[in-house]
Amino acid sequence: MRRRLRVVSLAVAAAVPLLGGCGIQESDVIEAGGPASVQAFLNREYDMLLFFRSPDGGLSPVIRTTGPSAGLGGEYEVSGSGDQNAGDPEGPVPTEKVVLALLNGPGELDRAAGLSTALPGIGRGGSVAVEPTSDGRVTARVPLALGELDSTALRQLTCTIAYSQDPDGQVVVELRGQDSVTRSDTCGLARVATPSDATG
Repeated sequence: MRRRLRVVSLAVAAAVPLLGGCGIQESDVIEAGGPASVQAFLNREYDMLLFFRSPDGGLSPVIRTTGPSAGLGGEYEVSGSGDQNAGDPEGPVPTEKVVLALLNGPGELDRAAGLSTALPGIGRGGSVAVEPTSDGRVTARVPLALGELDSTALRQLTCTIAYSQDPDGQVVVELRGQDSVTRSDTCGLARVATPSDATG
């Protein structure tokens, strides 16, 4: 998958100088926000979209493949409460599995590209439970103390869950931590609830 992304990037880079001779005017880069540029390459049956911290402190989406040809090795093995097997094409990768992959941190190629994480690692036995609600929200119980996380770590979780649940990331995500702190976010906005506000 990364090879295909590189090939497309190289093809675009090679084509840019050629456009000037065709009477096509140069235009500025248009900022679209979010991971729209990688969505075209995402196969929701096998791929996960994870958000890691980029060198400039923002978030960068990374496609992680779980299909039979992934060759991910032990570094990327995750387990979750979802019932879909890695090679099972019967729908998108369960969000629980996606979150656990995020908590495993960036892989070797991600780190080589300058990506890192603001999230702490979790030991074996950590579990994630994700439940969509009838009002278009999703509740995610994570094996972390949310009160100890910075805004980048919370955005990593929120955006990863939002894009796992909806191709456009248009979902309100309520995170519930082990410390009874809840945070209700979209992939751009956040509202913090104190432990006394928590309902479960």
